[in-house]
This record gives sequence, C-alpha cells and structure tokens, in this order.
Amino acid sequence: MNTEIKAGALVAFGGYAQAIVYGMLAFAPLGQAGLAYGIYAGLASALLGSAIGAFSGKAPVQFGGPRSSTALIIAGSLLGFLQITDNHTELMLLLAIEISLAGALIALAQQQGVGKLMQFLPAPVLIGMNTTLGLFSTFKLLPAIVGFAVYTSIAEAVADPDSFSILALGVSAIAIAVLVYFRAVRPNPLGLIYGLAVGFGLHAILWWAWPGNLPVQTVGTLPAHPFFNGNHDHIAAALQQIPGLLLGRPELLLQVLVGSSVLALLVVLESMQSLLQVDQTLGTRHNTRHELNVLAFANVVCGLCLALPSSNYFSRSNTALALGAKTRRSETSYACFIAGLLAVTWLVFEDLPLHILATAVAISSLFLIQGSTLRLIKRFIRPSQRKRMAPSDRFTVWVVLSMLLVTGLSNLLVGTLVGVLFVAAYFLQQQSSSGLRSVEFWPAARSRSMRPRAQRQHLHEAFEHLAWVRFEGNLFFGNAPWIAIHLQDELVGAQSIVLDFTHLCYVDDTACACIERLMRNAPLGLKIVAVLPASPNQTLGGENLLREVLEHADLSIQTHIDDAFWWMENQLLSNAALDAPPHNDEQALIQSHLCDDMSAQQTERFSKLLEQRSLHSGQELFTEGDQPCGLYILIRGQLSAWQNTGNSNERLMRFCPGSLVGEMALIDNKPRSATVRADTACDLLFLPARHFEELRHEHAELGRIMLNNLARELALRIRLANQSLSLMQ
Repeated sequence: MNTEIKAGALVAFGGYAQAIVYGMLAFAPLGQAGLAYGIYAGLASALLGSAIGAFSGKAPVQFGGPRSSTALIIAGSLLGFLQITDNHTELMLLLAIEISLAGALIALAQQQGVGKLMQFLPAPVLIGMNTTLGLFSTFKLLPAIVGFAVYTSIAEAVADPDSFSILALGVSAIAIAVLVYFRAVRPNPLGLIYGLAVGFGLHAILWWAWPGNLPVQTVGTLPAHPFFNGNHDHIAAALQQIPGLLLGRPELLLQVLVGSSVLALLVVLESMQSLLQVDQTLGTRHNTRHELNVLAFANVVCGLCLALPSSNYFSRSNTALALGAKTRRSETSYACFIAGLLAVTWLVFEDLPLHILATAVAISSLFLIQGSTLRLIKRFIRPSQRKRMAPSDRFTVWVVLSMLLVTGLSNLLVGTLVGVLFVAAYFLQQQSSSGLRSVEFWPAARSRSMRPRAQRQHLHEAFEHLAWVRFEGNLFFGNAPWIAIHLQDELVGAQSIVLDFTHLCYVDDTACACIERLMRNAPLGLKIVAVLPASPNQTLGGENLLREVLEHADLSIQTHIDDAFWWMENQLLSNAALDAPPHNDEQALIQSHLCDDMSAQQTERFSKLLEQRSLHSGQELFTEGDQPCGLYILIRGQLSAWQNTGNSNERLMRFCPGSLVGEMALIDNKPRSATVRADTACDLLFLPARHFEELRHEHAELGRIMLNNLARELALRIRLANQSLSLMQ
C-alpha cells in the first residue's frame, strides 16, 4: 500500500474515535439529549476540516478535526448559555455564531501577523497548556473509564452509584492496559488502533454471548444535525430572538466574544505547533498566511454547519510522520477513510460502545501531561531547588499552576484566558528586552591570534570603524522593524561589521527580510561577517532561513565568534602596507622581538643556538602534557594551540609568522598546557631548553635581555587573553 494512503488510513482510525468522543465532551452539559448532537458535531468537524484542508491547504501532512481543548471550550460556553436560555435551538444558534466568529477571527489574526507570533510561543506555554488540557480532558472522561455513563460528571457518579457498570469497567480496564502498553512500554503509532480493536472485539463477544441487553452505554440513536428534524417555525423564532438576547444581555455577548476569541487562539496555537513540527521533521517551510486562511474558512464552514471547530494537531501529524507521510495526499486519504468509516458504521452507530471510545481518548489525553512538567513542579515546590531553576522552567510551572487553579475554580474557558495572559506578558517582555543585545564600536575583543606588531597596530586603528552587533533572544516581527531602523542609524559610520547571532534563540521571516533589506542598503565596500551557533546544544530556530538570506547577500558565515573576528582581521589586513612575512631566520628573529635590545654580537651568538625545524600540515609540534623541551619561533605557515575541554577541542590561539611558541613551559618548566598543531606547512626555529639554561648561567646579560623580552611577550599574551574573554561573554 502507498505510504501516504497507509498513513492517512491509520490516522483516520484514531481521528474517527477522537471526533466522536470530543463531540460528546463538547455537548456533555446537555446530558443524554446532547449525545447525538455531539457525535454529529465531532464527525462533521473531522470531515469538513480534512476535506477543506486537503483541497485548499499546501503545507504537508496536516489532518483536520476537533480537539479536546476546543471541545472543552464549547462545553464551557454551553454551560454559560444554559444560565440564560434552555431552548436547544437558541443554544445551537449561539454556538454557530461563536464558532463562525472564531473562524473570522482566525482570518483577522492572519492579517495581523498572529501566525508568525505562534512560531515564537515559548515551550513553557505549549507545555503548560497541553498539560492543563490533557489533565481536564482525562478528568472529564474519568467516569467513563471507571464504568459510568460518558456524560456523567464525577459529582453525579458519586450521587448515583446505580449507573455504575462492572462490565464497562472490565472492558475499559483491558483496553487501558493495551493502550498504555503501546504508548509507554513499547511505543507504537498504531497503539490507539490496537486499543480500540481490543475494546470493540471484547464488546462484540459480550454482545453475542451476554443474555439480554448489555449493561453498557451506547450511542442509542443515530447522530443528526440538530435542525434536520426540528420545527422550522421554532428555528425562525429562535433567529428572531438571538439579536435581542445578545443586545439585551451584555454578559452573553461578552461570553460569545470571549469564547470565539479563545477558540480562535487555540485553533491557531495547535495548528501552528503542528505545522512547525512537520516543517522541522521534513525540512520544509510552510506558508503561514495561506494555512491560516484555510483554517479560517474551514471553521466558518464548521460554524455554519454546527460542527465543532476544526484544527490541525501535532499528535495526528506525528503519527503520520512516523509512518512515512510526506505530502498532503495523506490528508486526502485521511478524509476519504473518515468518510468510509462513517459509511460502514452508520448502520451500527446506535450500538457503538461509548466507554471504549472515551477510554481511548482519555488515555491519549493523559499522555499530553508532560513528565518533564511534573518534575519541574516537584523542583518548584522546594525553595532550595527553585532558585536554581532556569527562568523558562519557572515560567512553565506558573503557567500550569495558574491554569489549573483558575480552571478548577471557574472553568476551562477562564483558565485558558489566564494562559493567554501569560503569553501576552511573555511577548511584551520579549519585545521590550529581546532581539538586540548591543552595538559596540571599537570593541576590545580580538581573535585569539599572535600577530606581528605592525599588524596589531593596523588592526587597532581599523577597529575604530568596526561595529560588533550582538543579537539575543527572539528576533521576530514584533521587534525586527524597530531593530532594523535602529541599526541603520547606528551603523552609518561603520566600515566593517560583525553580526553575532550566537545568542539568538529564534528568527522569523519578517526579521530575515529586515536583515536582507539592511544588507541591500549597505554601502559598497562594507566588510560584513556573520557568525551562527554551531554547538549541538544550542539551536537557532529559523536558522535555515537566516542562512539563506546571509548566503544570498554573499556574506561570509562562520560558526564561532573567534573565527569571525579572525576572518574580519584578515580582510582588514589584506590591503594594508605592512611588513612582509619573514623569509629568513634574521627577519623571523626581528619580528619575534625576542632579540630586542640585543647588540649585533649578542644576536649573532643567540642565532647560533637555534635549530631548523619543519612541519607538514596537520602535524603536531607538541602535545598537551608533554615535558618542555624548548622554545619555537615560527618563520612561515600557521600554527594553532588546542586544549581538550572534555567534549571537544577548543582553539586557544593562532600563531602567525614571527610568533613565539612554547615559551611558558620553558620558563616554569612544567608540562605543556596545550597541543600545538600545524594548520599549514610550517618552518620554525627551535631553541632547546639546555641552550636557554646556558644563556642564563654563562651569558648573564644576554640571558637577562631574553628574559625581559619573554616577560613582555607573556604580558602581551595576557592582554590578548583578556581581549578574547570578551568574545565569550
């Protein structure tokens, strides 16, 4: 079977069960009377959302349908409406208005760039919301798991124990064992299907063998649109009553507006999270504007058809990705199989065991509760550990605890609004403090390299017109335009720029467009180098897009800030009229400054002690931990000193012609502190340690001069080390 068809088919089985149970969740406030409404609303949402997405969407591997979050918001809205009217026709019309308005708000959100905003939702917000929604979805379905009716609340179950069914509990327990096994013990994307198959199989056996009617809850009636069998006069009367209700009851109008806003936010949140997950897995880049317009249209249609809101969700996408889906053909397959399952089961719908469906969805929702979140809460309640938690971890805990508290005291609608306020506070903080860290002219930082004195002097003058631009946090549509304008003003006098993205966490397409425009307007001859993070422990969201922009601007891209400064320094030195590299021993000694203040006779005597050495590219001069053997002077080529930091090797220093190498071990007579390796073929002069001791004891004046020169060299090394520390801050 084609991979896309197979993936769509398998996701359809799980989506079919979810659509039914989420519909029941949404209409639970209406009790048994709302059961058929809910099943119709859930299945219609899955069919409409997937069909519209398959025909109109372009992002790969997306599956429309209802979610527990939106179902619980609908349930909360129904509870609020029931306080004002118990007319079912009016209730359904109010829901239709709320869901359709949510679709319109999604389109409005797209126009305002909220789709891009969703790409910057911090992990704590996503984890906090998923944990809360998963917990309350499981909580709402708990009575069905333990053998009560699906629409029964925990309070009603306690008050009416006669509605308990030991048979339903037994079948649910077996189905739970299978679901948990294939979710936690041996994770399998088909785990939900296996659990449903076991539950339905047991139900079928019992239905055949049980004497009389099974003591379990089934649908009991065919699902239908609430208005299909209704009195058209009642519908017309309700339509006339709705404007008066909304205008005469401000609290009702406010509830509709708030409910539609939260529905729109959740649909966008879940769908954008799913799209980002797919893009990250497949290496694609979706069109946020187009996909949000498709979602908006799908939800307006769902509202008009009295279906639940339809969203994409990463659990469905992840299942398809795990099975090898890569294109929208999988969603077409998904829609077709949803319709096929509905056609096959339509005749037996009245006998479908609801507690099996509810159990499957409850266990799936339970696994939305992040284990990492529980560990964070455990750390948070201990004051000693709370102080050591990262700010983002503490933020996660506050989101979870606040949403749980408010949801428990009021309802999920208000609890979700609290989560939204956290998001708003986060972005206000990010917009005011994130994006641009600093713009530093004439920075003290230099590459970790030993250069001749003339080169150092030239770089000191050239760095007066160099700007080191450091970004941090998130660079997105909310702060990128202001930062671009600020940089355009700040960098007017710059002749060279280092763009440092190593502390950036995320960048979006708006920010990349601003950077591209900034580069395009840069004056000719401006030298620019960019540095992106290369550490596997440091990820930059949107790095591929940023890299494309930088490459299109023909900028040099480095993976370490030291490499970026090294590249820039070489560019600044390329056209400088400086002393040529040494071509013989005498020039090498002059540029090394080891013979400064020596007379001609002393220099000649010292030169006779030096030996010629050569290295080919990649060859080690000495290794960290080796015993000191002498001092080296580089004549031609380039050397680098490396130190093992545990997980990797860190470049400590580059040596240019005329540099001294290995002088520290010569002075303190301790093992080598680093490994020195040739970057290119090298020629060197070597002063053995025994000759150094001879100079100190037999030629005291010459030894004193050389020690003074070595002391100046070490002082220079310390200054360079201090400068290089600026690169690491």
